[in-house]
Amino acid sequence: EFFYLAGWIPVRQKAELERRLAPYSEKTLIIFKDHRDVGKNVTPPTKLSNNPLVKPFESLVYMYGVPSYDEVDPTPFLALSYMLMFGTMFGDLGQGFVLFIMGLLLMRRKPRSNMGGVLSRLGISSMIFGILYGSVFGFESIIPALLIRPMENIQTMLVVGIVMGSLLLTAGYIYNIVNSLRRGDIEGGIFSKNGIVGLVFFWLALIAGASVLLNRALPIPLPALATMLVILLGLMVVKQPLANFITKKYPLYNESKADYYIEGGFGIIETLLSMLSNTISFIRIGAFALSHISLFIAFLTMADMMKSSAGSIALLIMGNVVVIALEGLIVFIQGLRLEYYEIFSKFYKGDGLPYRPARISYAKKSGRV
Repeated sequence: EFFYLAGWIPVRQKAELERRLAPYSEKTLIIFKDHRDVGKNVTPPTKLSNNPLVKPFESLVYMYGVPSYDEVDPTPFLALSYMLMFGTMFGDLGQGFVLFIMGLLLMRRKPRSNMGGVLSRLGISSMIFGILYGSVFGFESIIPALLIRPMENIQTMLVVGIVMGSLLLTAGYIYNIVNSLRRGDIEGGIFSKNGIVGLVFFWLALIAGASVLLNRALPIPLPALATMLVILLGLMVVKQPLANFITKKYPLYNESKADYYIEGGFGIIETLLSMLSNTISFIRIGAFALSHISLFIAFLTMADMMKSSAGSIALLIMGNVVVIALEGLIVFIQGLRLEYYEIFSKFYKGDGLPYRPARISYAKKSGRV
C-alpha cells in the first residue's frame, strides 16, 4: 500500500516539486538531503546549465566525458576557445556564412541535435575573422582587412598561434587548480605539474624562451631564473610527501621511496617535454590559417589559366566547395585535438554521471499513465 522513491533533483526545482505534490500532502512524505549527507560512496549526477550561446557545445564536452559533480563545467571555456581557434584557422566572410546557413538548416531538420548549433556558431566566428582578414570566398580584393592579411604576415600568424596557445594552456592550469582545491587535493592543485607550481614554471620557461628567440635581455637575472626553475622542479618531485606532510597524512609516501623518486625523475622529463610539445602544437593555428588561404590560391591560379570564363567560374565555385568541405573538416578536427589533448588533459577528468531525470510517459489514446 505504499512505495519508496529516492532520487536526485536540482535545488532550484525543490519548490516546484513540493507545489506539485501539495494536493497529496496527507499521503506523501518528502525528505530532502544535501549531497554531502548522502555518503561518500554515492556520486551525485551532473546537470549542466549553460546559456543558449554555449549550450550546443555541451555535446563536444560529452564526447570527452561528463563533468564530475565537483568539477567546474568546462563548456563555456570550450565554446569560446573553440570558436576563437576555428575562426583564426578558417577566417572567411563568405565561407563562414555558408557554414552558418548549414548550421541553421541542420537545427531546423534536427532540433535536438547540438551539431547544428555548433556549426552555426563556428560560422559566425569564421565570418568575424573573415572581416578581420579581408577575405570573402577566398578573394582578398573585395573588402579591406581590418586587422591582418595572413599570407602577407606569415611569421606573425605563427607567433599568434603560440601566444594564443600559451593563454589557453594557462586557462587549463587555472581550471585544474580550482578543481583540485575544490576537492581538497593540495598535491594536484599546488605542487603538481598542472598546479600552481607547474603554472609558475611554465611562464618562467616561456619568458626565458621568448627572451632567447627575440634576442632580448631577460627580465629576471639568469642565476635567479635558473634557481627558481630548479626549486620549482624540486617541488614537483616531492609533491606527494610535501602535500601529505601539510595535510598530516601518514605515511608520507604511498609507495616505496625508491620507486617514488625513480618515477618522479622520469616524470620531470615528461613534464618538460609535454610543456614544450603542448605549446608548439598551437603553431598549427597559424599554419592552418595560412593553408586555408593557400588552398584557394591554388584554385584561383588554375582558374586564371583557363580560357573559358564559365569554366573559371565553375572552378572557383568548386574550389570554395572543396575548401569548405575539406579544410572545414580538417580545422574542425584540429581544433578538437587541441582542446582535448593539449588543454583538457591538464584539468578535466570527465568521469561524472549524467543527470537523467525520470519522466512519466502518457498514452493519449488510452488516457493511462
